[in-house]
Amino acid sequence: MKKVIIFLIVLTVLFFNSDSFATTGEGSKTFSPYFDMTLSEGAFIPSDGNFFSGGNIKTQVGLLTKVNPSNSIFGLYNLHYSGPGFQPQDSKQFQDRSLLHGFNVEYRRDIIKSLKIRPGISYSKEYRRTGANEAWENGLYNMDSFGGQLAADYYFDFDRDGILTFQYLTRDVKFPNYTDLLREFQGAGYSSEVSGGLQDQTLNNISIRPKWNKFFGGLTYIWQDYKNERVIDSNGTYGATRQKDENITLDFGFHHILSILEMYPVISYTMHTSNQNYVRYKYLGASSTNLLSGSSDVTFIKGNYNYNELNLNIPVDLLITSKWAISGGINIVKRDYTDRPPRNSNNNYDFNSRQSNTLTTISGGIRKQLNDISLFRINYSLIVGSSNNTFEKYLPYNYTGNSISIAYQITY
Repeated sequence: MKKVIIFLIVLTVLFFNSDSFATTGEGSKTFSPYFDMTLSEGAFIPSDGNFFSGGNIKTQVGLLTKVNPSNSIFGLYNLHYSGPGFQPQDSKQFQDRSLLHGFNVEYRRDIIKSLKIRPGISYSKEYRRTGANEAWENGLYNMDSFGGQLAADYYFDFDRDGILTFQYLTRDVKFPNYTDLLREFQGAGYSSEVSGGLQDQTLNNISIRPKWNKFFGGLTYIWQDYKNERVIDSNGTYGATRQKDENITLDFGFHHILSILEMYPVISYTMHTSNQNYVRYKYLGASSTNLLSGSSDVTFIKGNYNYNELNLNIPVDLLITSKWAISGGINIVKRDYTDRPPRNSNNNYDFNSRQSNTLTTISGGIRKQLNDISLFRINYSLIVGSSNNTFEKYLPYNYTGNSISIAYQITY
């Protein structure tokens, strides 16, 4: 982390040295820098467990190079460190940490006044730590991603910033350290519950996003083709079919200021489907032969990972003065599994219902605009996680948490 902080300080010095940016004439920049950094630190008090703290760093450093009036190149570096904190159910432990480096280069070409194309390439590397003594480079869930994109922007209303964006991107995603230790121990009859694509895969994304008069939205389709992971058959063993996951997301939001009230609500709905199934082994010595004999010690769940998720986020700022604002908001994430039954505290399934998780966050705080490019926030949040799944040996499902955080943001 010390190296990361030093790196950010160096970048800040470089980007605020005005002599570093050449111009080709009055009001016409050849190089236009972009810098956005948010540093935050929080304290977390869960209803069950010990008090803990965690920090976050979100940084984007970009440079737009204008070759001529119709052609430009934009380079962007992303750094995101996520420390311990409260997590949605079926995702991560509170103490998990992640560190992401991302690089993107985009060529921008104006075809006509109302049409721009943006081909590009990107590379990212993510490190994840699930244990306090685990080295970053040895993380089981470390990920490498490389790919490209082709986007087109159609401008249909210049007075009200009307833009229609089409985008296709593809990524080759690898998890070089990933191995399922329990599967190796128990053989081919085990499937660990995962919260995303932990195996090598090809990820594709197609989206269409309109924006007009501070309203925005979009329709996104994502599909993940796994290269090695096979689908578990009803006999508890892996068959010949490769795993494939799909996401369809529809979202809508706006950003408006009404007198002293600034609002930017967003609502999204996601349908996730996967052909992967799941086999639950109730104890370590159970095997797929128990499944074939009808024993409850081993249970096969078809379509275990399919779900529909609603995400409603309503942040609001009350603008007291030109520098001070009172902030508040509510965020509700509700995930309903279509095929997975919930488990009770004894790890037994209830086949008469389907698992449903809800995570609600209510927050409030104070924001001060320090100057034209920086601001400071103090925020308090109440987090309530609820689920009809009460088996919480590995992941928390039902909990209440309180957190208070401070954040500093600078944008140039």
